[in-house]
Parts: sequence; C-alpha cells; structure tokens
Amino acid sequence: MNKDIKDQLDDIVIVIPSYNPDKKLLELIKNIRRIISLTIPIVIVDDGSESETEKYFVQLHAESNCTVLSHSENEGKGKALKTAFHYILNHHPTCNATVTVDGDGQHTPEDIMKCIKAYLYKKHTVILGSRNFNKETIPIRSRLGNIFTRKLISNMNNLQLTDTQTGLRVLPFSTLKYLIDIKGNRYEYEMNMLLFFKEKDIPIKEVPIETVYIENNDSSHFNPLVDSVKIYALFLKYCTSAAASFLVDISLFSLLVYIFENRIPSYYIILATIVARLASGCFNYLTNTRFVFRAKKSTSSVQRYILLFFIQMAASAIILQLVFTIASYETEWLIKILIDLIIFCISFYVQKNWVFKNNIKNKAFFKK
Repeated sequence: MNKDIKDQLDDIVIVIPSYNPDKKLLELIKNIRRIISLTIPIVIVDDGSESETEKYFVQLHAESNCTVLSHSENEGKGKALKTAFHYILNHHPTCNATVTVDGDGQHTPEDIMKCIKAYLYKKHTVILGSRNFNKETIPIRSRLGNIFTRKLISNMNNLQLTDTQTGLRVLPFSTLKYLIDIKGNRYEYEMNMLLFFKEKDIPIKEVPIETVYIENNDSSHFNPLVDSVKIYALFLKYCTSAAASFLVDISLFSLLVYIFENRIPSYYIILATIVARLASGCFNYLTNTRFVFRAKKSTSSVQRYILLFFIQMAASAIILQLVFTIASYETEWLIKILIDLIIFCISFYVQKNWVFKNNIKNKAFFKK
C-alpha cells in the first residue's frame, strides 16, 4: 500500500449501522483490520437489536479503536447513521472523511479500500461504491428496485447514478453537520442524502464495486413497498400538490367557459385559461413552497416561478387555441387535460432543478 495513503487512514472513520447482526459483522471487522488498517477507527451503531445478538456487540466493544453506540429500540438505518455522525463530530473533529458500510457482508474490505483511495485522490468529493444490477444473478427485488429508483431519480433531478441505494459511501467530514439535519430516519434518508448533494452542487463520483448478495439478500431489512413510498415521498407530495392545483384550475376553467362561452365567443377559451391558471398558480406556489420543497421564500424563487408560470400559461392557452382553430371539438376541458399533462411533466423538472433550487454552493461545506 502507498505510504502516503496508509498514513491518512487513521483520519478516516468507518461507520457500520447494524440491526440484528450475525457472525458476518465480526468477519467484516476482522477483514477490515487485516486488509485496510489495524488502527482505523470504526463506529458501530446497534439499532435496537434483539437481545440474542448482544453478544456480537459486546465482543466488538472490547476491541481497540472500535466504538459501539446503541439505540434502545429500532429507529431505522437513517437514524443510526445520524447517531454515528453526531459521535464523529464530537469525538473525531479532525478526521478527514467518514465511510458508511453495511454490516451484512455485502461490502468487501477490498471495495471499501478502493472507495477510500478514490476519495484520497479526489477530496471534497462524495464517493459511492456502485454495484452492477444488470447481472441475472442479482435478486429480482433488488434489481428492479434499484433500476426503477435510478430512472426516477435521474428524471427528477438530472442525477445520473448507476446505484442510488448503495450503502458504501465516503462522505467528506465537512458535510456531516448538514447530513444530521436531513429528514428521514430509515432507508429514505440515504436517498435524501443524494438529493442534498445534488442540490448543494457537491461532486459525486461512482466507483465500481463487486455486487454481493448473500443468501439471496434474505437478511435485508429493506421493505420494497413501505420504504419505496418513503423514498419517493418528495415526488408523491409534488404530485399531490399538482393534483390539487389541477382541480382548482380545471374546475374554475370549466365554470368560466360556461359563463363566457356565449358572452365572449371569440376569446372565451383564452380568458378562461388565464383566470383559472392565475388562481391555480398562486395556490400551487404556496403548496410547493410550504408543503413540497419546504423552501424558504425568496425573491429569486418568486421571480422564477412567475416566469415559469407565464410561460406555462401562454403555452397552454396558445396550444389549446390552435387545436380548436384547426379542429372543432366540444369537450374543451378534455383537450386541456391532455395538453396540461405534457406541460406538467416539463414543469416538474424545471421547478425541482431551477425554481426552488437552493443557490448555496459547495464552497461552504468544505470548511472544518
């Protein structure tokens, strides 16, 4: 091993959240000591494990450079990581980075070392140990879950990652004090972490690692249904806000069409569209700010939203008018739904990545 790299290992802290472990946790620690370093600090969080697994934590507690933290009850992987980050901030204030590792044997010491080296060569970068999910030997729930999550996250945030659910991550020390405030106590926390890095323009680098699934991944505590709902909470809240705004828009539009159709026959569609969109736009901005993105009100976000709002309104009105000029239909509201669905998909991306984007850059995070 390069001497320069070896000298820096004591400034790296490994974090292992653990719930109901078996002997694989002991083997992992042993191999980390053998392959990576005898003295690298390791923080293990017992996340409310059952009493019969206590023997493993007792054994690890007796090891040097190994700290065991405990939750009285199971609070989730995200909460376990936050507990470890709190401890590191207070007890390892001069460390360089933190490496999160799963304790079930899915991450080999060789791959952990590979990720550490990648970080030491490119500091202030988040390193992700990325698995290959294209192999047919990967358990079907893990393969489909990751592929679906990856595509959704990419479309939502322009964040091109091959493995969004990896637990092997090297995190710059300067990010920890911000990560403990990120919402989520279970598996959704790791997804929220990625969204945070993207929002703050913190660089992310993926390092290919071995894809290991022991006993068909039966030991995983990830619940595909429950935890996926939590992971996609932001998207679901956005859809809820959009649906409510849409109901305001289409209801008011239909009412105004009924009122104006015979009174202003030449312009009733444009007028109804504008008034309905103004009302639904105000409603949508307030719900997105407070309920969806929980962003602080700022002049820039208001200006961006207004600009996007008028572009959407003009596009909806003009396209709808063109459709009725070219062809005659009696169901204005139905055509409007189809047009606005297309505009909605474009608007989601723009709002997430521009309107409500936090403009604090990564420079603030790289100061200890």
